[in-house]
Amino acid sequence: MSGFAAIFRFDGAPADTAVFAAMTGAIAYRGPDGVRQWAEGPTAIAHLMLHTTAESLEAPQPLANEDASLVVAMDGWLANPDELRSELLARGCALRSHADAELVLRAFETWGEDCPRHIDGEYAFVVWDARRREAFCAKDHAGMRPLHYHWDGKRLLVASDIAGVLAAGDFEQRPNPGMIAEHLANLWYSQDETLWEGVSRLPGAHTMRIERSGVRLRRHWLPSPDAVIRYADDRDYQAHYRELLTDCVRRASRTHRPLACEVSGGLDSSAIFAVAHRLKSEGRLLAPALEGYTYYFGEGADPDVDEIGYARAVASHLGVELREIAPFMPDPSWFIARGKADRDMPIYPNAAMAVNIGRALTADGSRVALNGEGGDEFLTSYPFDYAEHLSERDWRSLGHSLRDDSAAFGPVRALDMLYRFGIGPLLPAWLRRLQRHFRKPSKAEHPGLALLTTPLREALERRRKAATPPPAIADMRPHPRLLTMTAEGGFTTYAHDFAARASARRGYELRSPLYDRRLIEFACALPTRQVRRGERQKHIHVAALTGFLPEVVCNRTSKATFNLPFVVQLDKAADSVLAPLLQCGMDWIDPVRLKQLRCRAGRMPVIERPIYELWAAFGCGALFGDEWQL
Repeated sequence: MSGFAAIFRFDGAPADTAVFAAMTGAIAYRGPDGVRQWAEGPTAIAHLMLHTTAESLEAPQPLANEDASLVVAMDGWLANPDELRSELLARGCALRSHADAELVLRAFETWGEDCPRHIDGEYAFVVWDARRREAFCAKDHAGMRPLHYHWDGKRLLVASDIAGVLAAGDFEQRPNPGMIAEHLANLWYSQDETLWEGVSRLPGAHTMRIERSGVRLRRHWLPSPDAVIRYADDRDYQAHYRELLTDCVRRASRTHRPLACEVSGGLDSSAIFAVAHRLKSEGRLLAPALEGYTYYFGEGADPDVDEIGYARAVASHLGVELREIAPFMPDPSWFIARGKADRDMPIYPNAAMAVNIGRALTADGSRVALNGEGGDEFLTSYPFDYAEHLSERDWRSLGHSLRDDSAAFGPVRALDMLYRFGIGPLLPAWLRRLQRHFRKPSKAEHPGLALLTTPLREALERRRKAATPPPAIADMRPHPRLLTMTAEGGFTTYAHDFAARASARRGYELRSPLYDRRLIEFACALPTRQVRRGERQKHIHVAALTGFLPEVVCNRTSKATFNLPFVVQLDKAADSVLAPLLQCGMDWIDPVRLKQLRCRAGRMPVIERPIYELWAAFGCGALFGDEWQL
């Protein structure tokens, strides 16, 4: 996990050295292995290095080509370095090193703006093209690495994190009410906005070209809408998935230090660790060692957070030991300080728990940690198998789905699912619109909406109406459309930036094999019935990993929600932050309704509480309360 900051001027003026130093200093935590700079006239680029692979030692960044006409700074890692290297060599490229940044530089030199179509992995990078006097930025298919920017028509500021852009300090910095409304309501529509007006994030699967005439964004990846995988036997699907997942984990394991795995005891993180362990035993792991880490909350811990029994079952099944680490549970003041330093909402308490695991794995020498993120996003689905059965006239499979759902949910609900997710999506568009017109609105108001004042409600409603997926996504089949929209959702985009920044502060890089581009494409092409069988989600995942994991983990129906850390922090923060927030003149939050929501939440079961909405209120008070008495 490295980072970068850059200034590009298009009005002929030189890059401001004081502004550049401030931007770099604001994200200095990204460069424990050093900071290097490249500057020439109107351009200045800094790279903050964290070495995670042996190859990264070969080519310090910013990296220029032979005549310095192209300069690149990159954060992240490539999943296809060998294939990309072979492709470039076949085209006559002269490669000076094995570094990922070198491959990215040569890919841009060879294919220009189309280079991300040839690059796979988790990355964000910026290139300065001195001959064209243009800057070029790109993010991977899922937006796993952050890239933020400010453009005023004459100057582009780029930095990995929001704080790096805002540190420039020489442009007006005002809160973005529309994005604040999304946080408070926990209803997400925007991919590219931040809490600050004028500071944007580059969405995943997009490139950005900047020249004197302006900024142009372009999508470089979407799952194929026509790809469909069909096998005659379930075992063929499972073999395909098992082979693909194994290769995704293998590629993500590339590091010259011990490889760490976060093993919560849940199905996804346990599967990643089990596959990595098997690769190690076969001599195919691209790391010298493997270590697993899990949370230990102590004896008698609340079941909302306690998964230690499952984690220990995984360790026993594999014949290894996991390091059991107490979760990080600081006072609210820690979150306030972190939010102010990041110039963003304070990190979520359930994510902050990982601080101690991060400290442990870096103390053990690791620079890379694998997690199980992506399983809930790509290996679950609504019952769109009904639409698939009907469109293909596969009456036998339709009968199987009805049988499974009747057994799991009862026949009445099964028939309702058949209509809502089978017949409904196949109706003509005009009839679906007519149904929506006459559909009775839900009487239950989203809890976060109650917090918003009228101006913010109106802003959120405008965003909702404008948030229509592009035709390329809207025209997909229901199942891949759901997966694609989930991967590109506003909350998902924000959560990736959150996680990347948090691990960078601890000195390591998170990698998510289940977000591998090939695995997402595979999931989108699968029949939904391979994902969902009655109430069992992740069917193919569990079936393919038989023997990799203990039965108690494969068959578990519970899942820790980790809501409790939010509740603990919000209870502590009530007097220090939320109480003053009720009295300030900020015209975003209705103080009476905030107080009512807090009181009502206190009587709810922990799993049902509106924790994200209340945390956003806490974040507004922490981040803006002192400065913005609006």
